[in-house]
Amino acid sequence: MKPQLIESRGFQPETHTITTADGYILRVFRIVNRQLRNSGRRLRPRPLVLWHGVAVTSDSWLFSTLGAIDNRGLYRENNGILNDCDRNVTSTLAFTLSACGYDVWLPNTRGTHYSQDHITLNSNRDSRYWQFTLTEMAVYDIPAVVRYILQITNSDSVSYIGHSLGTAQMFALLSLVPDFEQFIKPFIALAPIAYLGHIESIGRLGVPLEPILRAFPGPLGIPVPIAQIIGIFVCGNELLVNLCADIFYAINGYDAQNFNKIYASAYSKNLVSIVPIDAAHSGASVSTWVYAHLAQLVVNKCFRRFDYGITQNQRHYGQATPPSYPLCNITSRNIALFRGLNDLLADNMDVSLLVQQLSVPLLDNYIVPDPKWNHQDFQLGTYQGA
Repeated sequence: MKPQLIESRGFQPETHTITTADGYILRVFRIVNRQLRNSGRRLRPRPLVLWHGVAVTSDSWLFSTLGAIDNRGLYRENNGILNDCDRNVTSTLAFTLSACGYDVWLPNTRGTHYSQDHITLNSNRDSRYWQFTLTEMAVYDIPAVVRYILQITNSDSVSYIGHSLGTAQMFALLSLVPDFEQFIKPFIALAPIAYLGHIESIGRLGVPLEPILRAFPGPLGIPVPIAQIIGIFVCGNELLVNLCADIFYAINGYDAQNFNKIYASAYSKNLVSIVPIDAAHSGASVSTWVYAHLAQLVVNKCFRRFDYGITQNQRHYGQATPPSYPLCNITSRNIALFRGLNDLLADNMDVSLLVQQLSVPLLDNYIVPDPKWNHQDFQLGTYQGA
């Protein structure tokens, strides 16, 4: 579905497969701006990585608002905004950045339906496939993708924009492998996640399930066909659409005014709600171990590695309890944080604690002035391009 969606907006899609050092095969999409490629100018667009959060795929960067690029290379959305990369910026980040000259890459984390292959393990039969945590997603997935992009583009570094768990992966990586910062310029963290002790999201209700999640490694999510049925027939029902929206608010924070609930369709003059589209792309499969890891971070109120239990901790770490990710080891001075005050997942107190633990100055520590700005607004907010 991804390549067709990219092509429908007037861009050229590419699909790349990348194998990590521990054998996981990731599918990565690339957005090629035909207008730049066909212009005859010798341009070298800067490679930029958009890394998605938990329970979604890189689709989440693509469907905020309908739009298309014209033959002049200008991207216009159906809300009437014409992107000029300066004063007027459109809302769908992936297409906006491509229209502004970036070489946009969209990775999909291991375990999502786009990236469930492995050189030896079968994700449908082998529970060992699902025995990975935030640490493996950080130290294997990101370096494999970044090094591949650097090789393909003959570049020295990439720009990295992460959302939610996509920021936690980078913080973990830079704390464990500080030298990797030379390849990331800059690291922009939207709704940054590290500490989770103060979350107020309904997702907190799953925390008591941590022992079960840890005991049974496997996929946890909504199969794509079922998610699509929910999106079309449940959240697409005008009597139920507000209920679906309320579920998103309970997860991310209430912001009905900024949640991009309706937009003009490219194919009709009717208003179409984005809620069923969001529902159809949510609930992507995640390892139960990743959810267990997040639950541990909520309970322990610290940013530390996976707790396997005392015996296995001794084997993995040489101690009874898991060590913290050493955020003080991060040396990059190319980090910018963007956060909202109404984010139920990346709580402002937790983000402030993250800032305190970083020993380097930030490029920016921006708080969106809208007091209702929530976790999802960075990808689906009506005014995210403002």
